[in-house]
Amino acid sequence: MREYKNNFIKADALFSKTLLSLAVVYSANTLSVTPTVSLPKGTSIGSTSFFDGFSGDSSGLTYLLYIQRENGTSLKDNEGKNAAPFDSPNLDVTIAINQIDYKFEPNESGNSFGITALLPVVSFDATFGSNGPTLYDNGTELGDLTISPYLQFSPVIKDGHPIFSHRAAVDVILPTGGYDADKDFNQSNNYVTLIPNWSFTILPAPRVEVSGRINYVYNFENSEPAGSSPMDWNGGAVSDTQAGQAFYMNFATSYEIFPGLRAGLNGYYLKQLTDDKVNGDTLADSKEEVLGVGPGVFWNSKDQNTNVWVNTYSESMVENRFRNELKLQFRIAQKF
Repeated sequence: MREYKNNFIKADALFSKTLLSLAVVYSANTLSVTPTVSLPKGTSIGSTSFFDGFSGDSSGLTYLLYIQRENGTSLKDNEGKNAAPFDSPNLDVTIAINQIDYKFEPNESGNSFGITALLPVVSFDATFGSNGPTLYDNGTELGDLTISPYLQFSPVIKDGHPIFSHRAAVDVILPTGGYDADKDFNQSNNYVTLIPNWSFTILPAPRVEVSGRINYVYNFENSEPAGSSPMDWNGGAVSDTQAGQAFYMNFATSYEIFPGLRAGLNGYYLKQLTDDKVNGDTLADSKEEVLGVGPGVFWNSKDQNTNVWVNTYSESMVENRFRNELKLQFRIAQKF
């Protein structure tokens, strides 16, 4: 079976805690907030699933298209409760991602180097009730460019069939997308992110596969924090912010119903490990967490040059980010 590398992407419950650590202070005519700090857009959370440890039987070029839809219906605080003082927050995100992947010929050990690049188009539609503050989005713009070199290891073969395949990569998210310093929701992170990751697939029994991707996220400083309201930190100006370090894992398992078609369960879990920073100071209680789980299907053509994934998720255990009541993804890979 030929499967293709889907090296990351974000659909990612895109915009985490935007203004969650939101210390809102009302006066007669003003609203001051702590700066927006969130984990990066452009990660692969929820974007990779079935057969993630494989990247195809042959070298060459593969094109992937992702269509993702997220419906954020509540904004959670650090205790998982609805964040005050917002009234009926809602964030709909639509994402179209183009990905190009190239894998080189295998070396003498059977391992193959490769590189992949992706560029998303991200559209926001944020609405808030009139009985609380309103946050503003940046409409539709290009997102950040992600480049990822990787090493696909030779699969482990037993009785003529692969039983284990894995890959190591480093995703580099570059701040090339749309960014308006006067908006709360932007397509670009406006900072560089590094994500070393390891993907694997195990075939433990006939018709059964189990896959996962383990990721570590390190974020650099944002020297121009964005927000639609005046930002204040300890009575002074905000010069920079830095999102905390994080761990997340995508996981999936499927069963072959008949040749070419599989159904199964897919999910992801994210845990932020360190608090965010503002002007080098720790922003207390700013760590994010989320669990997303749902059904999915996978189809591949007889010639194994075309693969299709459909994944759905509903989120729980949400802290310091929007909760997506429903997250949908359609993905297709075409080998050339």
